[in-house]
Amino acid sequence: MKINWHKNKTKINLVIDAMMLLVLMAIAGLGFLIKYVLIPGYKRNAKYPEDVELYYMGLTRHEWGRIHLILGFILLFLLLLHIILHWNTIVCIFRNMFSNEAIRRFTAVFFGMVCLLFLLAPLVMKPEVVSLSRNHIHRKALYQFPEKKPVNGHGNEPAQMKEQQLIEDVNKGRTEKSTEHRQSEIEIYGHMSLNEIAARYNVDVTALAETLNIPSSQSDSRIGRLKKQYGFRNSEIREVILKISNQNN
Repeated sequence: MKINWHKNKTKINLVIDAMMLLVLMAIAGLGFLIKYVLIPGYKRNAKYPEDVELYYMGLTRHEWGRIHLILGFILLFLLLLHIILHWNTIVCIFRNMFSNEAIRRFTAVFFGMVCLLFLLAPLVMKPEVVSLSRNHIHRKALYQFPEKKPVNGHGNEPAQMKEQQLIEDVNKGRTEKSTEHRQSEIEIYGHMSLNEIAARYNVDVTALAETLNIPSSQSDSRIGRLKKQYGFRNSEIREVILKISNQNN
């Protein structure tokens, strides 16, 4: 009976090791897919000329990221199972490595605490919140001009007129481009829903859905899927948000 159990245990270990290798390769492959193929928004806008959403097998990078996380849990479960089945071997080798019992206990406790820290620390960490307005502070310098003083009591009227005209031209260009700048500050991601976008930019979700010709019943659906189904772009969402905001103001 013991011999049969030993043979079965060996087969089980082989199956678990093979599954761990498969899951590990899948995790690595999905990491490459998310990093280099389904690139994030800022890289996607630089690489592709149009406002597009990237899919692989009908899923966006965020949906593949969820699968990546699930595979991580599966790998963790298989690893724990692997440790349980090899526990006696692990204890034997550990005792041979550290003959002193005090050192052995300290090493085991320290290693266990480090493992728990790596596993649980991300759940209690707080992100660093950085205002996006910082990225646009440098633009203020483009619209500031030094005041010129008259020389020897005489005003330099042609220079002042030229400077005033330059300021007016810059302000005119700024007004014409203000809509474009405001649109660029509206962030739309494929994993967001219409409800999330409406709440984030303080617009009516019903008006947003109607303008985009999307049924209000799909307000909780992800933008990535809605774009694929109804054929609109992120730029259209930004235009609608600005339009609704201007009407409310």
